[in-house]
Amino acid sequence: MRKLLLSLLVMPLGLGCAGLNDSPEEGGANANDRTIINDGEEMLTGAMAVSPSGKFIVLQRNDISVIFDVGAKKYTELNVQLRRVTFAHASETAFANRADGTLAAIDLARVSELWSRKLDDATVSILRVGHDDETLYVGDSRRMQIVDPSNGVARSVTDLGTTPTALTLLKGRKEALVVGTTAWQNGAPHTSVALLDLETASVNKIDIPNCDSKVVMTPDESRAFLSPTFCDAEHASNPNQAWTNPDPVSVIALGAKTIAFEKNLPGFGPVAMSPDGQKVVAYLDTKRMDVSMFDKGQAPSDTGPQYHVMVINPKTLAFSLTPIGNALPRLTMTRAGKGLLVDASVKVKTRAKASAHGSISIGPNGISGELGAEVSVFDEQSPFGYFDLESLKFSGFTGPQAGLDRFVQLAGERYILTLEKRKDGLGGVPYLIDLQEKTTASFFGDFGTGVRDVGILPDGKTVVLRVRLAAATHENKYWSREGFNVSADFNFNGTLYAEYEASTSFANVTSTNDCSTPEGHDCF
Repeated sequence: MRKLLLSLLVMPLGLGCAGLNDSPEEGGANANDRTIINDGEEMLTGAMAVSPSGKFIVLQRNDISVIFDVGAKKYTELNVQLRRVTFAHASETAFANRADGTLAAIDLARVSELWSRKLDDATVSILRVGHDDETLYVGDSRRMQIVDPSNGVARSVTDLGTTPTALTLLKGRKEALVVGTTAWQNGAPHTSVALLDLETASVNKIDIPNCDSKVVMTPDESRAFLSPTFCDAEHASNPNQAWTNPDPVSVIALGAKTIAFEKNLPGFGPVAMSPDGQKVVAYLDTKRMDVSMFDKGQAPSDTGPQYHVMVINPKTLAFSLTPIGNALPRLTMTRAGKGLLVDASVKVKTRAKASAHGSISIGPNGISGELGAEVSVFDEQSPFGYFDLESLKFSGFTGPQAGLDRFVQLAGERYILTLEKRKDGLGGVPYLIDLQEKTTASFFGDFGTGVRDVGILPDGKTVVLRVRLAAATHENKYWSREGFNVSADFNFNGTLYAEYEASTSFANVTSTNDCSTPEGHDCF
């Protein structure tokens, strides 16, 4: 029993679990990997956030947020919806900005507010707890506040002049790297990257010629790498000076209290870094590259395969290019960093600027594609397999092609359990990928109504599946339901470990004839 209860700790438990945001351009590092949950990310409908101990989970629903006590199997609905949630490391405390513009600390065990403070700027873009639990970082429309987590009082407020989009806390010193929002001037992108002194709240800012994105940093914190998937101005201020250096990999040098832009490398991201910090991986699009960025004879032909895997040495900045195919790829660094899982199942819908138009999310209806793209569609040109980072060779998987629309990586660098979107949109079909044998297989059916989400415990072995269930009926009203199954050895069976039923009924559903309405998407 204890094993089953522990297996429940990190599973997604909301109405669904929002995967990617609604960004229309997906490539590079795959954001659908749920092996590690991103702390402080926006709580989209269906998303969840797990406390470091695994004892409490914050669930996002359409109009409310819910705190789930795992040990007591108790759900408590909050009066106001939460927008972002981050956790203390050493106590059962959550910090959140609420939909009403309030910053609050919540005692998860008692489900009570420890303190709350009305924000003068309700646009919270960053929410993060420091490594030592002694600092709370709050970014808004143009500032970074360093807040005392014991009472919510701001110790300092730094005007960045831009909305922060990414925060990376340096472990070796009291500083943080803050990426701002891209501005276009004279047809070129300008993104502010600031080195923030966490003790004095002073900043040292640079401007990089690239679009904003997440940052990866070398273990010695001497260099940072930043790269978007696409860097295009919707309306360039000067059409006669077009941006001719698309989607590069920007290299940033960090020193003692110093920051400097080194150079742009060809390629696009988001970039990924191996756990040992020895390799940085990006992609190159031969249809969107600036030949002048290459050494003589280094640029690949634009008549061959369009996409190449780009492996960068973070110390020398030398890089290799390996052709990978003609479909926009997503990459996932394996747990040990020995290779890449490559998936090009997002079918590109060409636009005037020849960029991808597709994203994957898991919302109340299960895994779904957005913005007009055809998702989880493979063709003969779509690479789906394993790229070895030592030999720089790609091996296609044998077996059915399964899009990495929601997946977890198991410990041991061998198995990956992925959900591929069902054609009817009702959740996903599970597949098991064996990296050692380079095979894929349908896991164990689709449960009739599909699997809504997949999670994994920190032990790296225990997998949790969240299963769609038909709605409950009480007095001619319908309540959403879902079930959970748990296994540490893939021996799932037909008996659900736990079932959840919503506390309120669908507003406008009185019969199964109403199931096709937005309010009744879960009543069949």
